[in-house]
Order: sequence, then structure tokens, then C-alpha cells
Amino acid sequence: MSDPAEWIDPARSGLDRLAAFSDGVFAIAITVLVLPLTEFDVSGDLLAVLREERGQIIAFVVSFAVIGRYWISHHDDVKRMTGVDRRILVLNLLFLFFIVVLPFPTGVLGQGRGVTPTMLYASTIILTALTQLALWLAAHRRGLTDPVGGRRYTIEKTCGTLAVVLGFLPSYVLTVTAPGLAQLSWLLVVPFSLLLDRVAARRIGDLPATADHPG
Repeated sequence: MSDPAEWIDPARSGLDRLAAFSDGVFAIAITVLVLPLTEFDVSGDLLAVLREERGQIIAFVVSFAVIGRYWISHHDDVKRMTGVDRRILVLNLLFLFFIVVLPFPTGVLGQGRGVTPTMLYASTIILTALTQLALWLAAHRRGLTDPVGGRRYTIEKTCGTLAVVLGFLPSYVLTVTAPGLAQLSWLLVVPFSLLLDRVAARRIGDLPATADHPG
């Protein structure tokens, strides 16, 4: 009879552990987001409290959606990976660091629209997006991704990350010159995403049918 240990694919085992640990971190981060809402004094007029604390509530909803989006994206990344190494583990930890940090700028943002809250939140979102892209690119370049459609997914992911960066960068200037528009400018992510989706589709269409890992 063969050793049960031989039945386990080491590469798959490493990916499963990475995914399980990451899912736990995401779950904690998304739960921590709600903690500021539990401090509301609801002993009086509930509607008045909700109006007064609308900044915190909006920040919670937005950041819940952001973390949820990153969790889905991370799931898609891991699904396309075939193994892990130390560099991948380190980059994954760096990515999760920014996920864990996100509730802090969210809480600060919910308390005001000053320069510091806006720049802190924008910086966290940009760094989170860039580290997740770095994680995928490292895995792809090291041959640790699914060879089928690897380059296509890389193009899509790079364009998606670029849309986030371009959408949040203008707020650095606007928070000083036009504070009222700084956070609204984050909606630029939507048109940038639509534009870069078209760029990605065009570049994917130019790839040879056998496109795989970079040579």
C-alpha cells in the first residue's frame, strides 16, 4: 500500500494553504469594517443618527465592496496558479497587509473629507491593486500559472489594475485644489475600466493562438 503522503500534490497543497490563509484574512478584514458602526448611539432618533453618521456608513459600504472585489480577484488568481514558492508567499503576505490595513483609512475617511483621509484611502487602494498585480506577475513569470490563457489573463489583469490607479490618482491633486471633487473623482475608475477593457481585448486579439508564458 502506498504512503498516504504520496497522494498529496505538494504544489496543490501549497496553493490550498495559501488560499485558506488568505480567505481567513479577508474574512477578518471585512468583519472589522463594521466595528465603527457598532459605536453609534441609537438610543434616540435612529434616522437622525443615520444622517449624522452617513459618512461612516458610505465608507463601510464602499470598502465592503472593495474588499469583496479583491477577494473575488484573488480567488481568480489562485485558481489559475499551479504552485507557489517563497517569493509568491511573501508577495501574498504583502497584498494581505494592505487588505488588513484598509479598515483604518476607511474609518478615517468616514470622519471627514480632508486632505489626509482622502490621500490615505487613495494610497491604500492603489497599493493594494499594485501588490496584487505584482503577485500575479511574479507567479506568471516564474511558470507557476496555468499555461492555458496565462498571457490573456495577464493583459486583462494589468489593464484592470491600471484603471484603478488612473481613477484614483487625480484625487491627489483635487484634494488640494478642489476638495469637494476629490472623492467623486474616484468614479473615474468606471470609464477608465471601460476604455482599458477595450485596449485589453484588442491586445488579446493580437496574440498568437499559442500564446503562453513569456519566453
